[in-house]
This record gives sequence, structure tokens and C-alpha cells, in this order.
Amino acid sequence: FTAPLTAPLPAPRPEDPHAVISAAVRAGRHAEADGIAARYEAEAVRGYGAASEQALHWSEVRADLAMFAGDPVGSCRAWLTVAETRLSAGQAVDAPAVEAAVDRAHHQWTRIKDTARARELGPALAELRLRVPGRRRGALENVQRQLGRLQAAQ
Repeated sequence: FTAPLTAPLPAPRPEDPHAVISAAVRAGRHAEADGIAARYEAEAVRGYGAASEQALHWSEVRADLAMFAGDPVGSCRAWLTVAETRLSAGQAVDAPAVEAAVDRAHHQWTRIKDTARARELGPALAELRLRVPGRRRGALENVQRQLGRLQAAQ
């Protein structure tokens, strides 16, 4: 009698990093969540390049994580970087991912309470809005108006 051959068990699949990140966020462990996403982002940059969809996905995750952590400055900066990276890679100004990144940067910018930080990021956002007006009418004018108020209050 011959014992039946058994195939080796497949290697366990790593847990979905998004689920791990979400659990960390729900538990208030924002730095841990960002650290996990940062590792995946760095790996994607090494493997595919900074302008790859793989790397940009993790950059976008990190931008959202900053928002969840209550850091509109960090989130705005991250979304500005995502938008600039997409544009530098040749994506069109009306590409949905480009528009979404600029819209999210704009939204986070409006959440910044520190006027010095808002003044610091405003010109970059205004410059992006010149190139990527988005679908909402008046977005560029909104940035310019708010930036003017911030600069006048200086």
C-alpha cells in the first residue's frame, strides 16, 4: 500500500494591507497605518517608478490617511504631489485622477486652520487650479479669493 501523495500547502497569502491599514485607522493608530502604506509606496516606487499607478495608489492612500489623522496640511501636500506627479507623467489636465487629486487638495486646503500653512500651500494650489480648473465652476476663483484674504491678514 502506498500512502497518497499530498501536495504541499500553498504559502499563506499575506493579509490585505488595506484591511490592516483600515484596522489601524479605526483603532486610532494613524502613524502605524501611514507607516504600512509608506512601506508599500516605497516598494511600488522601487519596482515600478514614482509615476506608476502602483506607487500613486499608495501616495493617494497616504493622502487619505493624513486626512483621517486630522492633518489637512499633510493631506493637502500629498494630494498636490499626486496631482503634480500625474501631470508630469503626461496625464491630461482633465483626466479624472488628476482632477480628483486637485479637488482633494483643494478640499483639504480649505480645512487648514493654521493661516501660515494655508498661505504656504495656497500658491501651489492656485497654480494647479490654473492648469486643472476641474468640473466645479469657480474653483480657481475660490482659491484666489481665499488666498487673497490670507495674504491680507498677514
